[in-house]
Amino acid sequence: MDTKSDTFCIYPWIHMYVNPDGNVLPCCIGEYNKPLGNVRTHSIEQIWNNDRYKTMRQNMLQGKKCSECNACYVAESSGGVSNRITRNKQYQQHFNLVENTLPDGTYKPMTLKHFDVRWSNICNFKCRSCSSTYSSTWAQEDSANGKPKEIFIMADGDDNSKLYDQFEPYLDGIESFYFAGGEPLLTDKHYIILEYLIKNNRTDVRIEYNTNLSNLHYKNKSVIDMWKKFKNVQVFASLDSYGDRAEFIREGTDWNKIESNIKQIIEECPHINLNFSSVVSVFNLYTITDFLDYLIDNKLFNKNVTPTFYNINHPEYYSAKIINPALKQKIIDKITVNKNKYNNHIQILLKEVISHLKNVEYNDLLKEEFVVVTDYYDKIRNRNFVKSFPELKELME
Repeated sequence: MDTKSDTFCIYPWIHMYVNPDGNVLPCCIGEYNKPLGNVRTHSIEQIWNNDRYKTMRQNMLQGKKCSECNACYVAESSGGVSNRITRNKQYQQHFNLVENTLPDGTYKPMTLKHFDVRWSNICNFKCRSCSSTYSSTWAQEDSANGKPKEIFIMADGDDNSKLYDQFEPYLDGIESFYFAGGEPLLTDKHYIILEYLIKNNRTDVRIEYNTNLSNLHYKNKSVIDMWKKFKNVQVFASLDSYGDRAEFIREGTDWNKIESNIKQIIEECPHINLNFSSVVSVFNLYTITDFLDYLIDNKLFNKNVTPTFYNINHPEYYSAKIINPALKQKIIDKITVNKNKYNNHIQILLKEVISHLKNVEYNDLLKEEFVVVTDYYDKIRNRNFVKSFPELKELME
């Protein structure tokens, strides 16, 4: 069994990702249209060893690519560090579990070491790169504008109690919990899990977040007070830019409030590893080094910060494919001139961005779609793309 192949990933042996619509994927960036099952129709244990899960394990052990995992292959093809590579390094101590895999891909017992369930689409933001599947606020907007959507989506189709009950027996064996959304700091089950871990003396686990960081209080709970009880907390703030640009990209953002919350975490929870995660898209490619400078110069993050960048693939009309060659070269030149002033980690990320830019081809049809979509949302959100991004005004021509 080859755990060193270019397709092997430890996740199918230690992890089950659940989407807000109930779909189970290999991980949060697995191919959405190729689910492994759905928790609304089958139990998590039934899904764990169904035909799709077993085939995926077989493919990985035989060095074959899995159609569900294309995002990692794309990242690796441009020299990037994929989620597959990252998680294999993080969980290499569990590679021995693979030895118990049967020839048909069956793996028993179900073993969970990493937890990532997106309980609902409840979110107070409408990020341009998102959708109603992951944002109740976006769903409300669509419904109000003639595109009826289910406003509140729960993973198990009800109130998530049945799904939580299935996962609770595994909580004691899980080493790391990843909370994202929707917006995790507005999610009931997130607080229920933290309370369970505190009650059962599991505060030694690693808890990770990807959050818009707009709320540090939920109902009668202070997440900061709860974080103080855990030894290993990593918070990635979802930040793509600053000021007006941030408020455009992630509709619902109050940038001053975000800055205030970051400073509060730094002051009250110095043990937290505070970081940020950026979706790299047409909106922030030109100004990505300006954004980095702002964060560091204003002491929101120190110069040794190690963020994550995700070069957007979907929606394609927000990707680098809509940037014409001349503008693309300007962006590459700007990043190249500035990249060496950052730490090694950020330099690597920026090199990957440059590589990605060089590898994608301009698509005029996608650019036209970008204009239509941007104009539509500008009108219903009372925004102005050209005003917020004057350096990109030619994209709307």
